[in-house]
Amino acid sequence: MLTAKQDNRLSAAETLSAALKQDPTPYAKDKALTTVAGRLDQIIADMQPLRQQVQGAVQTGAPTGGKSDKETARATLAVVTAEIAGDVFAYASDPDKKQPALQVLADYSEATLLQLRGSRLSDVASALLAELPQHQAVLEDEYGIDKTRTLELQDAIKAYGDLKTAPRQTQIDGKAARTSLRTEFAELGALLADRFQRLMRKYKRSNPDFYNRLKAARAVVDRAGSATSGATPPKV
Repeated sequence: MLTAKQDNRLSAAETLSAALKQDPTPYAKDKALTTVAGRLDQIIADMQPLRQQVQGAVQTGAPTGGKSDKETARATLAVVTAEIAGDVFAYASDPDKKQPALQVLADYSEATLLQLRGSRLSDVASALLAELPQHQAVLEDEYGIDKTRTLELQDAIKAYGDLKTAPRQTQIDGKAARTSLRTEFAELGALLADRFQRLMRKYKRSNPDFYNRLKAARAVVDRAGSATSGATPPKV
């Protein structure tokens, strides 16, 4: 069984998937939205075994206050990225070099980086790392971004990525199942917020009926007290 909140979110995702399948004509030529719809179905399918395995929302023990390996890796990545971003932004802001695009790429503090979703944090750090070789000489000579610092950023990205994308277990129980569900729900949230929601904007004017139908299906209905699994998506 899922918690009521988890069941609501998964059922809402199933409702959205059903609404997309109900009439795919409006987005038949929209390859990006078609890809998102396919990924949505994959995430739902991945969560079905976990939906059956989780045995309710049981609170086991009190928080210890310590950080997990993933939280530590995330914090390290934010610190290292912010340090290099600060130097790169200063370089890009030099009146003699003025590079607006590079300024935007490096316009992150440690606090703003920690507010990003895990995948977005990795993307920002990786984009910054990819840009360094193009300015290597001046960054190393004037800003101290040498091979050691570059390698530190590269290692931090990998360390966090390894923990973030660890292979999912298929035969798990109790606490491990709940952890896997949190990972799946995090990816689901990112997919809907970062891609689906933005791809739908253009349909608000071009096809308002389709837009409104999908907007309604996207909403999470708070069914207080519900904790059942295997719920059938409501018809849209």
